[in-house]
Amino acid sequence: MKKAILVMAITVLTLAQSAQASFSYNFIENTAIPDGNPVGAAFTHQLTDAGGALPGAITDLNVTLNLSGGWNGDLYAYLVHSSGFTVLLNRVGRSGTSGPGYGDAGMDVKLDDLATVANGGLGDIHTYGTGPTTQDGTLAKSYTPDGRNVDPLTGNMTPLGHYDTALSSFNTLLGTGGWTLFVADVSGGGVSTLNSWTLEIAAVPEPASLIEGSVAVLFLGGVIGLYRLRTAKARPLPAAGIASQP
Repeated sequence: MKKAILVMAITVLTLAQSAQASFSYNFIENTAIPDGNPVGAAFTHQLTDAGGALPGAITDLNVTLNLSGGWNGDLYAYLVHSSGFTVLLNRVGRSGTSGPGYGDAGMDVKLDDLATVANGGLGDIHTYGTGPTTQDGTLAKSYTPDGRNVDPLTGNMTPLGHYDTALSSFNTLLGTGGWTLFVADVSGGGVSTLNSWTLEIAAVPEPASLIEGSVAVLFLGGVIGLYRLRTAKARPLPAAGIASQP
C-alpha cells in the first residue's frame, strides 16, 4: 500500500511538472513615442493573475508589437522582467554603424525565438526587407527578435549582433511581477505610436500547485490505508492450521 501511495504521488508530481499552461496579456497603450528622443517611453505592467491561475516558471515567451506611423528604422525597443532582458527592435534595416534603416511606417508583428527561416518563420526582424523576410505591405508576420544589444545611435548593426539577446533569457523565471517594454524613436522625422503589445507566456504550474496536489494524494492514500487497517481488524481470525486467504 505504501508503495502504491508513493507511485501515486510521483505520478501526480510528474504530470503536474510536465503540464503546460498558456497565458496571454494584451496591453492597450495608444501612446505616441517622443520623436528623435532617446529617452523614449517605458510601459510597465504587473502580472498577478490570469483566469484564477498564476503563471509559474516560464518555458516559452512571445511578444507582439503593434505600432503605427513614423519610421521603423528609428525605433529601439527592449523588454525587461526580473533578470530577463532582450532587445526586440534596434533600428531595423540599419547596417553597420550608419544608414537610416527601413522607412516603413508601423508594424504588427509577433516576435518569437522559434520563428527562424529553418522553422518556417521569416527570421530576423532586423532584415525583414530582404531575402526571405521581405515584408508584404502589412508587416504582420512572425519574426525572431532583433537581439542586437548595442547603442542604437552608434552601435554596429551587423548580423553577428543578432545573437546578443533572446526571449529565452526569460525561461525559468516566474511570470508574475513587473514587465517593462521600453520604446524609443532615436532619430527625428515622423512620429511612431505604440498602439498595443501582447505577452504570450507558456509556463508550468507554480510550485504551490505541485505541493497541494502531492499532499492531496498522500492524504487520500492515508485515508485508504486507515480504512484497510480498520477493516482487517474487524475480520475474524482464521482457524488454527488453516492458511489465511489474501
